[in-house]
Amino acid sequence: MASSENRTELLILSGLSGSGKTTALRALEDIGFLCVDNLPVPLLETFHRLSRDHGEISQVAIAMDIRESSHNPEAARQLEEIKAAGLEMRILFLNCTDERAITRFKETRRKHPLIAAGQASTITEAIEKERAWLTPFRHMATTVVDTTELNVHELKKRIQGLYGDAESRRMKVHLMSFGFRHGIPPEADFVFDVRYLPNPYFVEALRPKSGLDPAVSAYVLKQPAAKMILKHLQHFFGDVLPLCEEEGKASVTIAIGCTGGRHRSVALTEALRSHLIETTHMVEAGHRDVSRAEAKEKSD
Repeated sequence: MASSENRTELLILSGLSGSGKTTALRALEDIGFLCVDNLPVPLLETFHRLSRDHGEISQVAIAMDIRESSHNPEAARQLEEIKAAGLEMRILFLNCTDERAITRFKETRRKHPLIAAGQASTITEAIEKERAWLTPFRHMATTVVDTTELNVHELKKRIQGLYGDAESRRMKVHLMSFGFRHGIPPEADFVFDVRYLPNPYFVEALRPKSGLDPAVSAYVLKQPAAKMILKHLQHFFGDVLPLCEEEGKASVTIAIGCTGGRHRSVALTEALRSHLIETTHMVEAGHRDVSRAEAKEKSD
């Protein structure tokens, strides 16, 4: 067990229903926070101690909002006492106009928590009561973000800009080779077919090898068509990946396929990986069907 001297950053997330707390919590989770939704205030100190003693948990985000009012009307006062007693924490409060909150509830077709609990009959009444209950949280906040004019992507970017370091905010690029005979990877954002390239499978000396072998890679990449498609892919993703990152995507999966997923797609995937690494993207590559193709070769 880790020493009790370990420090765990504690962030309390609160705010108006419909202001984007779910989006904010997911954004924090994407940059490495351990996130807990609707933890009762009386459990806060115990939970923080357990997180600290775990040793590997460095950042914790806990959402506290109007849902606690039904069973703990003194939640804000209790939090203030815990903070005054010396528990270090930051408090992020999300806000938006009544009109925007109402619009978001209509768009999602969800009930306001106070209406669901039978404590309000209309959305306007629910928001009025909620604002009154949340006032102490708003006064304790170290940061307030008005989300009225923010869409989900903009809010995610704002939250990660506030609480993430540059490394954690960078988009991850996953490259994957595959064989069409085994199906297109369902997780792929982009799929490219390279079955039109000359196939090393029909070269006896290359057939047992994969696209990870220098001889196979050289055979594939020396082809004019391979040079052309690689150049197009480099230019395409040079334009598209920054747009994906600007939109707030945490990751992008690029799948390149040939017939069996052993030779051509592997060589092109590795070549594209080398190029993207040089352009400072966080890139990892995997080859889904190489082992499957090798197993089939041995059985044949």
